[in-house]
Amino acid sequence: MQNIGMDVRRPVVVGVDGSESSGAAVRWGARHAREVGAPLRLIYAAGTAEPVAVSERVLNAAVMEAGSGLDFSAYEVPGDAVAALVGASREAGLLVLGESERGRFAAALTGSVAVRVVADAVCPVIVVRGDSDPVGPLVVAVDGSRSNEPALAYAFREAERRECALFAVHAWQQPLVPTGAGTLASAAADGWEEWAAAAKRLLSDALVPWRSAFPTVAAYERLVEGPAESAVTHETSGAALVIVGSRGRGQLAGLLLGSTSQALIRDSGCPVAVIRAVD
Repeated sequence: MQNIGMDVRRPVVVGVDGSESSGAAVRWGARHAREVGAPLRLIYAAGTAEPVAVSERVLNAAVMEAGSGLDFSAYEVPGDAVAALVGASREAGLLVLGESERGRFAAALTGSVAVRVVADAVCPVIVVRGDSDPVGPLVVAVDGSRSNEPALAYAFREAERRECALFAVHAWQQPLVPTGAGTLASAAADGWEEWAAAAKRLLSDALVPWRSAFPTVAAYERLVEGPAESAVTHETSGAALVIVGSRGRGQLAGLLLGSTSQALIRDSGCPVAVIRAVD
């Protein structure tokens, strides 16, 4: 069992760019930093030809959004935003980004920039969608693999800290079989109960060690049929946070970050925590 949690000696780092979504990320990050007693770091990646006045304006606005009562710093990092974020993640306990079609930190989260940031960031990454109310249950996507354990560890630890319910969601589908006409179709209907039972066992078994380690967390199982990227996203309505795992770079990185993680970043009804598996 992996012991994954935020080290409060490390800062909560928020990438800022002056956009509305960036402001939401600052508010989320500041609130979290206050709750866990961690320092807050606001960073702005400036282009080489960008006037100093722009970065000062962006950082000053971010400081105002963060409010008082925090150990914080705000500074400019020259160069590429992705490199700045990944570099900052090496010293951070948590990296927080906004989500929007605008803004240099978040604009490409549905493309290669998101894959690079999430795959390469050393610490957990939070993508804030809107200005979500932190009150509500947590949702964690479960796939039964060992690489999913850091996400489960983070989810149970965060649910314990918040004293809230946790919904563990596992999406499953019957396997596709050849039809003989060059196409694929779902397995025979009479095998549905068997596949559903296997999916239920996978979900229950994945939670056993975490229920034991965190006995005060009210953890509920949610078995949903369908593609994970849509089924898990559907379960995020009314949640305070959804947690999903990532293997980072490697053979399956593109697949993972291009499906469930990407769908959640794009369509989730709440902020998304992407937790990279430890290599």
